[in-house]
Amino acid sequence: MPLRLRLEDVRALVHRLCDVFEENRAHLNELDARIGDGDHGLSMARGFAAVREHLENSPPASITAALTEGGIEFNEKAGSTIGVLMFSAMRQAARAVDGKAELGPADLAAMLEAAVEAVGRRGKAEPGQKTILDALHPALLALREAMAASAPEEDAVRGAMEAAARGAESTREMRAGIGRARWFAERSVGEIDPGAVSGRLIIETVGTYLLERGSG
Repeated sequence: MPLRLRLEDVRALVHRLCDVFEENRAHLNELDARIGDGDHGLSMARGFAAVREHLENSPPASITAALTEGGIEFNEKAGSTIGVLMFSAMRQAARAVDGKAELGPADLAAMLEAAVEAVGRRGKAEPGQKTILDALHPALLALREAMAASAPEEDAVRGAMEAAARGAESTREMRAGIGRARWFAERSVGEIDPGAVSGRLIIETVGTYLLERGSG
């Protein structure tokens, strides 16, 4: 079965992301406390909960609206830098698929590319600086490479998930270069970045959903 997402799938994914980040809230806070202020997990959980509440109370008419409005709600409730970055990522991802009612792997790759560019531009960051980009960018590269090789859609998704996991783990040996973590640059070496873990969780959640849909 082709891997496709529609508006109802976006709603379902938001529910899953809420559960995932609620389950990982304490772990993400703990990781953040080692190199930051210890509230990353709380911010992510609050942000996705706000998106879910908005989609339930004010059902959007399109995928673009769901992502754009959801990004606004995420930012308002999450606060902190990650709120702004997630808003930017969701808004640009929405623009990448404006007007589309069904999304395939190529659309998802375009969304991920737009999100990566938005986060890099807004956060003045690039891969290798111990941020969420260190999970998202490898996933994008893996997805693009698989698509260029005409790999099966399922393999492309699995490859992106694996790349995100490797990317997040790679931050353990990086020195923080931007954000509050840079204040603890030396101490950050040896610690995995909570933002990169969040990036991995997002890619894994979306990827798992797609694979389940494809096997159904």
